[in-house]
Amino acid sequence: MTDQDPTSRPGSDDSRRYFTDRPASQAPNRHRRRRGPGDPTTTGSIPIVRVDRTLPDPTIEYRTPEPTEGESSYFEVRYRSSDDSAMQFTDPQWTQQPPPTHARPEPPAPRRHAQPPQAPPGEPVPEVQTQPTQRVAPVSRHAAPATFSPRAQQPPAESVVAEPAEAHDSAFDVLESRREHVGESPRETRVYPPDDAESGAEYEPSALDILDDDGDDPVVGGAMPARRRNKRVLVGVGAVALILVLVVGGLGLKWFGVFDSRTDYDSATGSGAVLVEVPADAAIRDVGQTLADAGVVGSKRAFVDAAENGPGVSAGFYDLPKGISAKSALEMMSGTDKRVGRIIVPEGLQLDSKESTGGNTRPGIFEMISKATTITTDDGDYGVSVEQLDDAAAQATPDELGIPSWAKQKVQKLTGDHRRIEGLIASGAWEDIDPRLDAKQILRELITRSETRYTAWGLLDGNDAKLSPYDALTVASIVEAEARKEDDFPKVARVILNRLDRDQRLEMDSTANYTADVRANDLHGDAYNDDNEWNTYKHNGLPLTPIGAVGDRALRATEDPANGSWLYFVTVDEDGTTLFASTFEKHKQNRQVACRNKFLKVGCE
Repeated sequence: MTDQDPTSRPGSDDSRRYFTDRPASQAPNRHRRRRGPGDPTTTGSIPIVRVDRTLPDPTIEYRTPEPTEGESSYFEVRYRSSDDSAMQFTDPQWTQQPPPTHARPEPPAPRRHAQPPQAPPGEPVPEVQTQPTQRVAPVSRHAAPATFSPRAQQPPAESVVAEPAEAHDSAFDVLESRREHVGESPRETRVYPPDDAESGAEYEPSALDILDDDGDDPVVGGAMPARRRNKRVLVGVGAVALILVLVVGGLGLKWFGVFDSRTDYDSATGSGAVLVEVPADAAIRDVGQTLADAGVVGSKRAFVDAAENGPGVSAGFYDLPKGISAKSALEMMSGTDKRVGRIIVPEGLQLDSKESTGGNTRPGIFEMISKATTITTDDGDYGVSVEQLDDAAAQATPDELGIPSWAKQKVQKLTGDHRRIEGLIASGAWEDIDPRLDAKQILRELITRSETRYTAWGLLDGNDAKLSPYDALTVASIVEAEARKEDDFPKVARVILNRLDRDQRLEMDSTANYTADVRANDLHGDAYNDDNEWNTYKHNGLPLTPIGAVGDRALRATEDPANGSWLYFVTVDEDGTTLFASTFEKHKQNRQVACRNKFLKVGCE
């Protein structure tokens, strides 16, 4: 403002400069808007210039936010003594009083133990109100600077702390204040009994109760420190997790054999005897544990180490000595000499033992069972005799023996004759006959499991000849006894079915040999002429029961026989060569071939 007269006064053009009110026709000021008195948006001291031609100089007002009610203690008007000082804007000196401080209460912490009753919290302390200051009015037209004297600073209001309140009956504790004074004795740990504790009973705190006392002491002034609310939960979870880790880890180490003893015996023969069972789904570790418990080997770990690269162990029963090395036990269990309850039933084998023309006796199924199950151990004797098996087969009910539904009627008619269950025990290997069972239980086990085999071989699927399952089993038993080579099985089945269709006697040597005391290839004499219901030389149709154990080949050949018109066949040599014929004349010629080979002697020319 060097070109302007310092004594000049604001005119009409100064309204934009000094933020005066403008007509509605003029453009608004581009500067900040003027805030009216009491405007809540006013921040800080704002200089306001009042322009009046009657005033000798501009009047400077300092304005601060005013209270909504009452006279403002911060509004003052001062008049400058000179023009130079009129354009200098300074804020008045004033002392800011710090706001009163109030104690902030802590949120209530959940109560863990029963507390004594407490009263509600005290009344809040009202805030200290500041008295307003009267503004100074001008004494004359000539403004003079106001004389300010700093007000004495008032001390801040003291924070009032509520006295400890009585316990509240609600689920949460009311805020409490505890004070600690210098020289006090250490705080005593107190454990309150649970809510459900009996009244008057002495309560002994547990380890978790003591751990639950977090030991937080109050701060001087009444402020309550924050409690670790989940401490007990965390301690419990951590303890459970640690226990689980230890248990699982220990079980894992035990399963891997870390803690197993490796004790082993040196003897290869041992002493005494014990019956040991190996289940079908047993692992080597299970077998080793069973042997160790029975005293056969020194430890499970010793047997596992011996079997690591050795032969496997079959399921079943074993007669083993005690106190032998793990290696010896493994060798004994790998063979068949120490097996108990294991038999192999050949195709065509009968229940009864049969002597042949060469003087040899072929053991029957009952004799094989008796021999396989009879043992003597340190615990006692096991097994069944042939007589016990005969009696059970003859006298037990079909249900006790486990007879299939398709064979019950035939078996029931022959009560008293042990041969009524002939053919119901299938051929093949039986690995695990339990020697601890009695005769009826053993037969029931074998017959029930044989039904499963026959079903798998297609016995119940039907056949071309429309035979019942029991009759099909009977035909298959004859095929087993007559055929020698596998290619001849369907042909022999066709001969039998063709004769049945013609109502012609079967005249099979195997049916006559079934009841004979001595089995002969060249049938003649008493066996040929014996009039019994199994001898097809004397009776039409099928024999009364099957004549031996049936296998898969014979049963499938009966279900699906070969195509042909054969009515006769004869085996002509020791190799089992069999010739088939559709006429009797051709059959006689084939028999002469057997005579020339000295395989037959009866009927030779």
